[in-house]
Amino acid sequence: MSAPTKQTRQDVYVRDGYRCVMCCATDPLTFQHRRAVGMGGSKILPPPVDGLTLCASCNQRCEADLQDAALAHGWKVRRWVRSPERVPVFFPAELAWYRLEGTRRVRISAAVAMEMGCAVYGDEWMRWRAHALFGADGRGTR
Repeated sequence: MSAPTKQTRQDVYVRDGYRCVMCCATDPLTFQHRRAVGMGGSKILPPPVDGLTLCASCNQRCEADLQDAALAHGWKVRRWVRSPERVPVFFPAELAWYRLEGTRRVRISAAVAMEMGCAVYGDEWMRWRAHALFGADGRGTR
């Protein structure tokens, strides 16, 4: 997948309220590819459901220490997922789950988000969720 068009990038920023989905920062904003683009990308242009607005710091962390949390919250999607719109996205500032439909967000319940995540990833979704909530040591992060 290659870089998004200017229009797609703009549409994603508008959809996400011109703020980082993870931390609500407003600068510097980046287009986070939900599916991995791989070394050098490809000629396929990402649609809006394949992107999120993240600040530069959160974008970098999704690729590093927050990989499981990013997968558990739909900020990242496994490369083999053909329809990223099937993976729900959590917006922490709103404490809400959404289904992405192109340039729109449709609010869904946590139960529907779990059904969607498990339908795509099975038990792996539950492991990511547990790791994101409780950390690697199982004692909790809050």
